[in-house]
Amino acid sequence: MDDYILGYAAGFIDAEASFSVSLKLQRDLRYRVRPDPVFSITQSNAEVLDFLRSIIECGRVIEKPGQRHLKILIVDNLDELKDKLIPFLDKLHLRVKHEPYRIFKKIVLKLANNKRKLTREMLKEIIFLSFELSKLNSKSARRRSLKETLEILNSRDEAARPPGRKVAKCLVG
Repeated sequence: MDDYILGYAAGFIDAEASFSVSLKLQRDLRYRVRPDPVFSITQSNAEVLDFLRSIIECGRVIEKPGQRHLKILIVDNLDELKDKLIPFLDKLHLRVKHEPYRIFKKIVLKLANNKRKLTREMLKEIIFLSFELSKLNSKSARRRSLKETLEILNSRDEAARPPGRKVAKCLVG
């Protein structure tokens, strides 16, 4: 890939991309918190998103839910994030999004490299990093405080699980 294409991608991603990690509650998981990393870019022009998707070689372009006039390039598959997106972004020289990308990459790699053996301490580190990432974006808002999230992580409330459900195999310590 030539420098012109990489420069175009770097500028566009620096200006428009979002690196986010949702922390979803899932009662059937051992630690009840599931980090969900997502890379996205929203535009009204699907052509530019299709072009970026073709050079990143991952993700999908869809209508933005609730805003049909907008399209969104989204990469949320952990394997695609680790094996395609991160190696591509490592080639770029992000300026504005350097710090969000550094934190996002650390979270993705920790999740991807520890899928079946994620410990409470690893998950706690990911939660702290997710809150750190949120602080870098003035538009970011968390439903729960860090304290509430850590209390959920540390609770071992078996009664909260739906009856007859087993602990999910993924993200367990």
